[in-house]
Amino acid sequence: MFDGTANILKPPGISSFALIKKLRWLLDEKKAGHTGTLDPAAAGVLAVCFGKATKIIPFLDDSRKEYICEMKLGTRTDTLDLEGEVIREDLNWNQLSQTEVEAVVLSFKGKQKQIPPMYSALHYQGKRLYQLARKGIEVERESREIEIFKIDLLEVKLPIIRFKAEVSRGTYIRSLVRDIAEKLNTNGVMTFLLRTKSGTFKIEDSVSYEEIEAEGKDLLQNPYEPLAFPHYTIKDEEFQRAENGNYLIKDNFVETNIELDVGDYFLLFSETGKFIAISQHLVEDDYHIYQPLKVFI
Repeated sequence: MFDGTANILKPPGISSFALIKKLRWLLDEKKAGHTGTLDPAAAGVLAVCFGKATKIIPFLDDSRKEYICEMKLGTRTDTLDLEGEVIREDLNWNQLSQTEVEAVVLSFKGKQKQIPPMYSALHYQGKRLYQLARKGIEVERESREIEIFKIDLLEVKLPIIRFKAEVSRGTYIRSLVRDIAEKLNTNGVMTFLLRTKSGTFKIEDSVSYEEIEAEGKDLLQNPYEPLAFPHYTIKDEEFQRAENGNYLIKDNFVETNIELDVGDYFLLFSETGKFIAISQHLVEDDYHIYQPLKVFI
């Protein structure tokens, strides 16, 4: 069994689920989970956890994601990307200037409402939206609040536009492409998508399936490495308390000064450097305690 995390560079042309299935077989690990799925046509960072490391998934901060996107004006498909059928075409983009395109693209920075695409994994009355879409059924979707923290125009070579965007969790780049095109009074389709960042996982630190196949588990991270929590050390004589998930007090730690606010998470280690648990500073009955929440021993 392997307990660890992988910053996988997902190639285009395979679903996130299919890639994880291949990784499970390669690493001989039955248990695996991931955060922030990618469409089959998209490429980029996919965070995957194996074995006991799946316990860290609720603690991973994926509130910000970064993408490089290419879109083409004048065409719209039912899926909003090249996987779908063309449903609209126009030549309105012929009238656009570089200045107009730049102004519209940059205007999407900030908080806004976004309608998710029909071809998505969101639920509607017990079914996935894409299941309804494949049957030719379109339902009204509620708009959701998203935020685009940064958006930079990389290239305009009409009808092609390339941009980079840092967005909040739940943002659909395909929907952003649709909305940019509509604001330009034309249609648009996403032609390429690369996720360059998902929380603490960055594309420059990612590894491919082929690299793992060649070099094995040594390329993967320890379960705690993606977590940006402070580290504290339990005294040897209190190891069993921590291992059993019993609460701890300040005197149980090697460190004399524990700088944590109530509610803060931290990583608990043994004196030999063994990772024990994700823990939290709490107050119960007016006493400050340090509670192991997810034990990895």
